[in-house]
Amino acid sequence: MSESLFTKFTRKIEHLLQTKYSLWGIGLISFFESALVIPIVTDPFMMAYILANRSKTILIIIVTIFSSLAGGMVAYLMAVFFSNLTLSLLSPDLLIQFNQISENFRGQTFILTIIGAITPIPYTLVALAAGFIKGSFWWFVLGTIVGRTIRYATVGYITYHIGNRAIKHWRKNILILSLFTVIAISIYFLFEIY
Repeated sequence: MSESLFTKFTRKIEHLLQTKYSLWGIGLISFFESALVIPIVTDPFMMAYILANRSKTILIIIVTIFSSLAGGMVAYLMAVFFSNLTLSLLSPDLLIQFNQISENFRGQTFILTIIGAITPIPYTLVALAAGFIKGSFWWFVLGTIVGRTIRYATVGYITYHIGNRAIKHWRKNILILSLFTVIAISIYFLFEIY
């Protein structure tokens, strides 16, 4: 009986993933994952979509990247708005300290955004932090496009080429990709400092 229930559930999900609205549903998931601090990960939804619609792999990657970018831009702009309110409440001394710390991070908006867009670090937190310190909006956008393209293109490629085994490999490769990114950026910072 439970197998029958599972089979019905699986068929229902497969059917939903093949409707004309499923692509935009995943776009909404990607948007909200990036705009709000909620525990949703887009990757498994994107993988399921690719498994059900292999011919639309490139389209889902593009929709996911730009939906995530739109959500990240919303989070960034909300943070800019709320930073103005919050900073007006700080004492002059704290404001000076905040500005000094922020200045150090503003110059690294592009690199820090790439890190957040690729790694399992919640991307929304990176978007909020970049907006709060008023990092360059355009470097944030470019970093998001680069980072999310690397992440979602990798997930899409793996899913397309290895099918159902992709979820296992995704978990393994996202950690390897994250580690590689952190090492590469650490090397960049070492050269930047010295």
